[in-house]
Amino acid sequence: MARRQDDLLDAAARLFQRHGFHTTSIEDITSFCGISKGAFYKHFDSKETMILELLQRYYDDMFTEADRYAEGLSHQPLLKLKKKITIELEKSMEYRSFFHALVTEFPPHEKGRIPEFIKRIHYEHQEWHTYAILEAFGPDAKQFAKDLTIIMEGILHSYLMTVIWRGADLPAERLGNFVVDCIHVIASNREQLSPVLPVYTGADSQSMAMMNDMEHALHELHMELNHGTEKSAAEKKDAEALELLLEELHEDKPREFLIDALLHQLYRRPHLKNRLTKILTAWEIWKGDWT
Repeated sequence: MARRQDDLLDAAARLFQRHGFHTTSIEDITSFCGISKGAFYKHFDSKETMILELLQRYYDDMFTEADRYAEGLSHQPLLKLKKKITIELEKSMEYRSFFHALVTEFPPHEKGRIPEFIKRIHYEHQEWHTYAILEAFGPDAKQFAKDLTIIMEGILHSYLMTVIWRGADLPAERLGNFVVDCIHVIASNREQLSPVLPVYTGADSQSMAMMNDMEHALHELHMELNHGTEKSAAEKKDAEALELLLEELHEDKPREFLIDALLHQLYRRPHLKNRLTKILTAWEIWKGDWT
């Protein structure tokens, strides 16, 4: 069943890239796979749902692969960031025709499930970048983390548009190294800079809102893990870690070392990585504001 769904997604990705989303019909996709239209609806309720699944698969694959290849580079933070950005570029170039069709047929100002999904996943992607920058440059870069993220994303976007619109063939590894080296130069001279985007402190309302969002996200995740009657030993352990996290965050002076340990324990779980990225980023920005 899962294999047939993957075959349909692969076929759809090829056809969307060749002919566009609106021009490609469900019949085109099923004919390409050699199955009936009725069989299509066993896996997807519409072409729109299939597009959303393709987008989700792209981002899940990119985040997972980037994290996996960077796992052994914990003692080389700059190289770790370069590896993550290189994999992101490789994936983006691989899907270049798909994204060309996407931005052409679903502009961001439009309403609908697909533009709304793109906005949400862009926000998650941005949080992933921010956390990667904090990993690479450490707590001293905290007040510049959001600005560095915007700068890095602007550079990446411009190069990817050169690839997508002009068909330029750029080497992903060389480009990834160059982008990160540019950010490194800026981060190394941050004493000469003043942040443009807000710097969160424990006293301001934006920071309180960030912490409330973090607790809300952890609470939702805890509820999901507790849903159902039977849970594996690993799932029970994850739920217990989340309970401890929520209890500690409600303390007047949360213990930083304990929250760090629990968050990173959960982040190592492959099925929780994407959900924990936003939470980890919020925590890294907030951390140290209690005195």
